[in-house]
Amino acid sequence: MAGGRYRERAVFQRLNAEAVDAYGQPHSAWESLTTVWADLRETTGKERVEAGAVNSAVTGTLRLRYSMDAASITAADRVTIRGSTWNIRSVGEVGRKHKQVEMLIERGVS
Repeated sequence: MAGGRYRERAVFQRLNAEAVDAYGQPHSAWESLTTVWADLRETTGKERVEAGAVNSAVTGTLRLRYSMDAASITAADRVTIRGSTWNIRSVGEVGRKHKQVEMLIERGVS
């Protein structure tokens, strides 16, 4: 696991449905969960066309070092990286030794 591979700051956020605004009114708000160094690999346009999925959404694979914070991230959360907000589609561990977490992420869709 090369340390230089993790060059990008990723800010993970979780939706808090019980947030309260300045007037005491309940509302939903995204709150920071954790910030980590990560490796983002966006899927190229050629790969998307070959897969038969031509659309305006951009997908990518995000890898980060395993930690307790990383283990708590779910597909209900989202991540901000490279100035864009991405939806998390799936989360899984790479290997069986708790070294890396890999996520399929997507932006450009709701």
